[in-house]
Amino acid sequence: MAKEKRVNSLYLPPELIMKILMRLSVKTLLCYRCVCKSWLSLISNNHFATLHFEHAATHRRLFVKRYALEPLSIDVDSSLHDASAYASSTLDFFRPKRPLEIRGSCRGFLFLYEDTYIYLLNPSTGLIKQIPDSPIITNHGYELLSGFAYYQPTDDYLIVSGFCELHPNDPVTRLIKLMIFSLRANKWKPIEVASHLPYKGTTISECIPKCGLFLNGSIHWMVHNYEKSKNVIIAFDLKEMKISEIALPDDFIFSYSNDCSIYYELLKVGGLISAWVKDLNTVKIWVMQKYGVHSSWTKIIQFSIDPDLHNSLEIVCLTKYGDIVGTDNEKGGLVKFNDKGQLLESLLPDRCELVDYTESLFSLPDTGHA
Repeated sequence: MAKEKRVNSLYLPPELIMKILMRLSVKTLLCYRCVCKSWLSLISNNHFATLHFEHAATHRRLFVKRYALEPLSIDVDSSLHDASAYASSTLDFFRPKRPLEIRGSCRGFLFLYEDTYIYLLNPSTGLIKQIPDSPIITNHGYELLSGFAYYQPTDDYLIVSGFCELHPNDPVTRLIKLMIFSLRANKWKPIEVASHLPYKGTTISECIPKCGLFLNGSIHWMVHNYEKSKNVIIAFDLKEMKISEIALPDDFIFSYSNDCSIYYELLKVGGLISAWVKDLNTVKIWVMQKYGVHSSWTKIIQFSIDPDLHNSLEIVCLTKYGDIVGTDNEKGGLVKFNDKGQLLESLLPDRCELVDYTESLFSLPDTGHA
């Protein structure tokens, strides 16, 4: 009589399985939902989505919008020429040659404008939601500020829009009107702030709204305080519904300039607020080591570049290796430098716009009705 073969099954505790799955990419996890019912239930759970996001610091990607072509998603830390790091983002609403503006990212979601429509998109899962237009849009002003954030106390996603109008009796004084959209309430409402806010954009064309940086419970913008004649950071606290100023580093640019060879903006580095400037042939990056403490501004990078080759360099993010990723639309689209200023890679000869985001499995909360 033939001996029966004994099959040894490998048992893994659920806790160990969860720890393993938390380290995988969203793309892989979406495929693994088909393995068994227990994995489907685990991966679809909101608690697991939160744990995965908190451990997904290495799963950072770039959303690249190209003119007349479908957007791309690229691994931030991979080579720009690594085809395996690419994924096309087919958007049902996207129409080539129609303007698609990237207004920011938060918890894996992108805040997008397409023509006159507003969308929230999770490019990792394909989840998309259209947002009602702000009722404050009129022919009498222009949008100055735009921001996107997550408010943890109510598990809500918020959009802030600031419009600037001239005072009816004073051609110098500007009135900034703020509106906030709550995804849960599914409606816009005005924000009561001081009617006189002495700010204007720092871009050459002030019709392009400043995109906010969400950090420490506030949305931040770099703007020009025309009463103080210098650039500052303003922070809109989502809990207090108040605006405060944060001074830039002492050796930053203070004067508003129309010089098209000067670029500057905010970015996030290692969870900290950062500011950068490209002035002619010099690139500088500062990080505020302790939030709100001016003396903690620290210059972490400074190097020289050829202004004839990289006149329009704009920085988007830093990789985990310390390399600088940005756009250089005049010469080559997407570029990557090391912290010494050496050009490592360039890609996409067409003009492009990009934002970095962290992959997530998050869905959007249920919405109410206006």
